[in-house]
Amino acid sequence: MSPYFFFEVLGIVAGAFVAWMIKMPAVKSRHKLDVYICGVAGLIIGLKAPVLLSYGFSSDMLINGKSYMGGLLGAFTAINLYKAFSHQTSASFGGRFVIPLAVAAGFGKIGCYYNGCCGGNFILPVQFVESVFQFVAALLLFLFYFRTKRADLLFPIYLLAYLVMRFLVEFVRIEPRVIGPFTIYHILAAVFIPILIYIIARRSHAGVCQ
Repeated sequence: MSPYFFFEVLGIVAGAFVAWMIKMPAVKSRHKLDVYICGVAGLIIGLKAPVLLSYGFSSDMLINGKSYMGGLLGAFTAINLYKAFSHQTSASFGGRFVIPLAVAAGFGKIGCYYNGCCGGNFILPVQFVESVFQFVAALLLFLFYFRTKRADLLFPIYLLAYLVMRFLVEFVRIEPRVIGPFTIYHILAAVFIPILIYIIARRSHAGVCQ
């Protein structure tokens, strides 16, 4: 078993264990299956879209390239489009998955280091920087939820923090520059950061807890 595959599997197992330990309440949704279908579809598209935009359309990129950030944004976009069309704009669907996801991603980034992907020019391996971020984010989000029970804020807070981290780390990651010193991930982060700030402010003001 390769180190990359080992840490990918370890991440999935660790994430599932954390989800079982936390036992967050299930989401109350009129169309839960529809939500999951939209989320998975957005995830699949998002995993590939930034890679193909960065490196071009090739058989190698179609098979091997994938983007964690793209997957998050793809699922986020698809679910919010679904919410808009189904008139559930005040609902939140991702909170119970965020903490296990961050734990899984933390181990996954260690696997990326051993696989030689997602690296950069920095004093420390970029993959380890991202891994530490994921583990710290999981801990802080758990403490936040334990004190507030605001599951509806978990996903936007996590995604906002992740995009800010990625915008900064992206300067030292080895990725094609599409505009000056900026990569496609810089552009995506710049587009979605204001949207997430708005969502967090709106939900905090509304005081909705789901």
